[in-house]
Order: sequence, then structure tokens, then C-alpha cells
Amino acid sequence: MQGKVKSTVMEARPYLDELIVKARADPSTVLAATDGSVPQSNQYQVTSAAIIYKGHHELERTRYVSGRITAPDAELNAISCAVRLAVKQVNCQHIMAFTDSMGSAHRAVDPGMHSGQAFSLSICHVLQEWFQADDLRHITFVYVPSAMWWDIHGEAHKYITELKVRVGRHKTDNSIDALHSRAAHSVLDSWNSTFQDPTYRGSEFLELQQPDGWLLQPLYLNGGPWLSTFGHSITEFARVCQCITGHAPIGAYYHRFKIKKPHGCTCGAALQSRQHILLRCHDCYSVHYPCFLGDIASFMEYNPTAFGFNQDPSGVG
Repeated sequence: MQGKVKSTVMEARPYLDELIVKARADPSTVLAATDGSVPQSNQYQVTSAAIIYKGHHELERTRYVSGRITAPDAELNAISCAVRLAVKQVNCQHIMAFTDSMGSAHRAVDPGMHSGQAFSLSICHVLQEWFQADDLRHITFVYVPSAMWWDIHGEAHKYITELKVRVGRHKTDNSIDALHSRAAHSVLDSWNSTFQDPTYRGSEFLELQQPDGWLLQPLYLNGGPWLSTFGHSITEFARVCQCITGHAPIGAYYHRFKIKKPHGCTCGAALQSRQHILLRCHDCYSVHYPCFLGDIASFMEYNPTAFGFNQDPSGVG
């Protein structure tokens, strides 16, 4: 079945216009416009839609609520509906499905484990029977950015966004990905709230800014801001953690925990604090003002032993 499924990425309007003119001229090609809509408000359910055409003639259209699911699941749901409708059409040898989610199009023919596996299994079952009836049959997925509001996909987009269904008292469907997303956001909200408390964050925690001026906050995507910046090097990440948390082998730490080691800096300053190292010590370190993670990264690059342990050549104890 894999050899009969094509994925075509076409973003240019003229190319899409030419493509659909040729498809409409073929009496054995069924066009399917699919779309899913995830409202910004949690008060409304996710919706999916499919419109089936042959030539310029609309054969069928349907839209329905999909509960609380993610956008890829909604798109996959719409593709599943479109395929089931298309294979029922008379003299259908080629299905051309227009979608704004190629990720969902790929998952449509992937029966492996994922959030929308039930839809994928349904699509694969329907297509397998349809392919077996004629070796010349095939399906093509075409990418159309929803912002283009192009031709039949624009019609499907308009059709689905007009449907607004509130979440009622009855239990709604939830996909696995939607439940994962909701749990992750709940934990993240709790984490961000707790992170505002200095007793949780640590009184010595170095507050850094985001490019927009807001304070850097914990995130789980791509490892979060700290890990995504320094995760390439274990030794550098260890020194960064020691710097940001204030638990570094420097004079201020020794003074705070009454450790019998020198509290002063080798440059002559009475107290070797983090602020002194980052901002004032010109004799021992290159100076970079630590507003952003990128500044700390530059500082660590130019000062490979800063906030590290002297007895270890890598600066990590």
C-alpha cells in the first residue's frame, strides 16, 4: 500500500490552481477538502469537516464535533471521514485530498502507535480494500496552507469555522495527545506558580530575562530554556547550574556556609560573589552582563573554568 500513497507539498497558488484544473478534468478523480478547527476558548469543542467533489460538482459535505482533541487529531479525523466518503463514489480511481496538516496526512497511513491510531487503522482498512479492487487506484495528499483560503480547501475552512458547539455537561471525547497536553500544561502552570516563591526557587537563584523583557520561566518543550541552551555539554551545564543556583565553589558560597576557604577574589576584592565575577572582576574574567542565557553562555565560553572546581581540569567536581 505504501507505493500507492503520495505526499505532495505545494504552497504556490498558481501551482495549486493548475493542479486542480487537471484533477477536475479527470472524471475518475475525486477531490477531498479536509480541515479541523481547534477553538481558542475551552468552552467550545474541536470540530472536523470534509467536502467531496468530482469536477466542479460537490458530492457530499459533513462536519461534526470531535470533542477535546489536538489539532493534528482533528485533521486526522477529517481525513478519515473524507477517505471513507471518497471510496464510495462511482468510478473513483484517484483520491486527491487537500489538507493543511501534512503531519496528519502521514499519520493517516501509519497504523503504528500514536494518538489517532484508531483513525489511521480505519483509513488503512478502507484503502486496502479499495486498492485491492484495482491496481491503478491511488491517493495523493496535497498541502494547502489554511491562510491562503484557497479554492475548495478555503471552502472547507469556512465551513468548519462556522460551526461552534459549546462543551456541554455530558462527557466529551478526549484523545490521548489532548490528555497529555492538558496534564503537561497543568503541571507547567503549577510549576510556574511555585517558581515565583523564592523559598522554592532558591534565594540565590539568578533571574534572567527573555528577549521580550519578561523573566525566564520553566518550560518543558525542547528541554526548556536552560537545558536547550547548555544541554550539548555536561560540564558546561554543570557550571551553569552552579552559577545560576549560587552553589558554586566561590568565596560567597564559602562565606555563606562557613567553609574554611578564602572568601576573597584573587583580584583583591574582599568577597568573591557571583555578581563580582560576572560584572566587576576584570583581572580574572571576561565581562558579559548576564541579562540573558546567551550572555551566560558567552561568559562560560570565554571563561572555561568559571564557577567550576579548580582541582578538576574540566571545571566540574
